[in-house]
Amino acid sequence: MRSVRVCVLAVTALALTACSSVVGGQKSGDSKGLVVYTSSGPEVTGPIVKAFEKAHPDIKVTLTAISGTGPLMSRIQGEKANPLGDVAWGGSIENYKAVAGKGIWAPAELDQDTHMVATDPKHQWHATDLLYQAIAVNTDRVKNPADYPKAMNDLADPKWKQQGGIGFANPRSSGTGYSVLAAMVSKYGWDYVDRFLPNAKVTDSSDAMFKGVRNGEFPVAFINEDLGNAWVKAKAPLKLVYPTDVVSNQIGAAAVIKDAPHTANAKTFVDYLMSAKGQQVMSDAVGRRSARTDLPAPAGLAEGKSLHLATSPEEFVSEQPKVLDQFDDASGAK
Repeated sequence: MRSVRVCVLAVTALALTACSSVVGGQKSGDSKGLVVYTSSGPEVTGPIVKAFEKAHPDIKVTLTAISGTGPLMSRIQGEKANPLGDVAWGGSIENYKAVAGKGIWAPAELDQDTHMVATDPKHQWHATDLLYQAIAVNTDRVKNPADYPKAMNDLADPKWKQQGGIGFANPRSSGTGYSVLAAMVSKYGWDYVDRFLPNAKVTDSSDAMFKGVRNGEFPVAFINEDLGNAWVKAKAPLKLVYPTDVVSNQIGAAAVIKDAPHTANAKTFVDYLMSAKGQQVMSDAVGRRSARTDLPAPAGLAEGKSLHLATSPEEFVSEQPKVLDQFDDASGAK
C-alpha cells in the first residue's frame, strides 16, 4: 500500500501551510489524487484508507488532519474561493447541516445512501458511522466503584470539582463536545449546563479530553465509546459508564467539497465509506458502529436498544451560532 501523508493543523489554523502547498500541487494536474480533510484520528482513518486504496489502487489518498470539527468547517469555508480539498470527513451531521447554506458542499447522489440510517434529501452530507459517548472514569483517580457517576445528572454534583474536575471538550471546536452539550440540554435544559460547568475542565479538543482522562489529568470525562473500548482492552485504567438518563450520540458524516479538484474520486471515496465493505472495516478494525441499517454493532459495545439516546434539540441543528454563543456566555468564555 502507498503511504498516506498526514498533515496536522493547529486548531485555529486557516492559513495555507506546507501541507496545503502539497494539496495545491495536486490540484494543478494529478487526476489520480484525492485530498481528504478529516477531524478523525489515525485509529479511524488508517484502516479505512488502507482498505480503500486496496480496492481503488488508481486513487492516491492524502489525508489532512484537522484538530476539531469546528476548525474543519472553518478551513473549508476559508478555501471556498479556491478549494484545495476534495472530501470533508468527520464530525456529526449537525455540523454539516449548520454550514449547508454556505455553498461549500457539492450535492452527490450516491448509490449507498439508500442503506444508511439517515440521508440528506439534498445529498450534501452522507452518513458514515454511529458514535455514542460514554462517561469514562479513571480508576486510578476514582478507586471505589460506588463513587462512579451513573447518570448525566450526577455530573452536576459539586464533588467533582473538588476531585479535580470533569474533562469536557469545547463544543465550539469539538463535534463530540457539541453532541454532549445537546444531550444535556435535551434532557435537563440550559439550567443543567449552568450547574455542570463549574465542575468542568474545558479542553480545546476532543483528543485532549480523551487523553486527559486516560492519563489521569481528569478523574472523569466523556469519551467516544469505540476509543474508550479500545483503551480498556489495552489495559488503560478506565471504566466506561453509559449514563442511565441520557446518552449523547452522533451520526458521523462526510461530504464532497464544492468545486473540488478531484470530484469523481471524492464521490468514489464517500460512496466507499458507506459501502458494506467500508462499513465492515469501520466495525471490525475501528470498532465503531456502522451507519448502515444492515450491519450489527461491534462486539464489546452496549446494545443500542438498551440506551436512552438523546435527540438533538432543533436549535442545535438550525441555530448553531446561537447555541455556541449561549455556551460561551454560560462558561464565561466571552
